[in-house]
Amino acid sequence: MCRVKYISLLFILLASLPLLGQDPQFTQFYSSPLYQAPSFAGAIDGYRASLNYRDQWPSLPGKVTTTIFAMDYNLSALNSGLGIIAMKDKIGSADLSNLNLGFLYSYNVQINRKVFFRPGVGFYYTQRSIDYNAMIFPTENNNPNSTSPILDAEITDHIQAADASVSGLLFISNIWVGFTADHLITPNITFTDRVNKLPIKYTLFGGFRFYKMERLIGADRQSVTLAGTYRHQGVADQMDLGLYWSYDAISIGAWYRDLPFIKDYSRRDALAVLLGYRYKDTSIGYSYDFTISRMITNTGGAHELSLIYRFNIEAKKRFKPIPCPS
Repeated sequence: MCRVKYISLLFILLASLPLLGQDPQFTQFYSSPLYQAPSFAGAIDGYRASLNYRDQWPSLPGKVTTTIFAMDYNLSALNSGLGIIAMKDKIGSADLSNLNLGFLYSYNVQINRKVFFRPGVGFYYTQRSIDYNAMIFPTENNNPNSTSPILDAEITDHIQAADASVSGLLFISNIWVGFTADHLITPNITFTDRVNKLPIKYTLFGGFRFYKMERLIGADRQSVTLAGTYRHQGVADQMDLGLYWSYDAISIGAWYRDLPFIKDYSRRDALAVLLGYRYKDTSIGYSYDFTISRMITNTGGAHELSLIYRFNIEAKKRFKPIPCPS
């Protein structure tokens, strides 16, 4: 019962106050590339399918779980890429959920022999729903026959809207940098007759990968990749900085989530670690977020799983893959 009360209070606040930021986040942001930017659609040889699952703050009442399934294909003959994505986000005991279905397109522009630019665009159908029967409002504790003021307004248990995003990705050799602007239509996300629009989310990301080839003939190739992403939505800002080390089929990574260069804004959100393994065309990754904020003993951190499978086919036109981490 205590869980339901917490979620009810949270829902009331979200429905009546300005929005601070609503989008799910993934620690393995390059293991969900189509969620990161439409420009990644088809940025591989052949087909690719990915599945991502995140269980955030499992020790708290009303945890957050997010699942993403995506597929994309490289149309090398047309210098294009196509993708589809489905995301389901569930928050709390009252089953506050978000469903997003999207179609993505990207185009590969070769500026010169080494420099490429890849713009992308995404179109989405989004639906939000909630189960009012699982909610207990504060006024009901004092008087079972009373109703909450929020229910005096015109309400619904689900809403739906269209949305769109654009992105750009520049890469040269083993360096890449990109941007994404999500929620260009700024859909209204409140369940009442009030207006509460989802603000545009801006994302900057990039990285650098350098290789080291072993001297022995036939030895495996290893690499170190520096990567980062910065997100801004409404009044919320967040940055992830970290690196991956890969040797043969094994990858190990670590990130720090904060705004370390802005002292007054520092929140010391989380420290994350990753272990990944690749077998032929299949890659699997597990990451765990250690909470280092004031909530350090209460959240249970965050668990995240990723699974990627590549269907390699013979392309009629040679394609230069983007050097981002897999």
